[in-house]
Amino acid sequence: MSTLSIRPARLYDVPALARIERQSFTSPWSADAITHDVIENERAFVAVAELDGAAAGYADMWIIADEAQLYNIAIAPEFRGRGIGSILLRYMAEKAEEAGCRILLLEVRRSNIPAISMYRKNGFKESGLRKGYYAEDAEDAVLMDKEISEGHRNGNSGDLEVEIDTI
Repeated sequence: MSTLSIRPARLYDVPALARIERQSFTSPWSADAITHDVIENERAFVAVAELDGAAAGYADMWIIADEAQLYNIAIAPEFRGRGIGSILLRYMAEKAEEAGCRILLLEVRRSNIPAISMYRKNGFKESGLRKGYYAEDAEDAVLMDKEISEGHRNGNSGDLEVEIDTI
């Protein structure tokens, strides 16, 4: 067993988050864009997931009024398939609820079947389609959302630590 810690990202996390971003997306956000959300954007909440001290993934969400928009969630390739994405997603839903949000929204590439499956398993429903949304290849984006309820709270408003199987 290993310890997975999830906490708010700090400036020193940005190089690792930018690496995970480049490994995960065809049009990755720049380190400057991530830095902006970590330290300057008052609407953004960025979390980092660490497995035994190594950056395993991260998520970036904006809070606008009573809605939370999950812009990025990415797990480093060497850490995928261990449930980290689902744990990070639940953590972000808790943070959205704490901020007074009623709904969590996201968009995902139509071809990203593993992500769509994870979102469905975590209670997200498809709510629309954006045709040709991704500029580099005109792939469609599936819009998904989840109503936020009191059921997300784990009683911990700070960091999260869980034991996970590393097999």
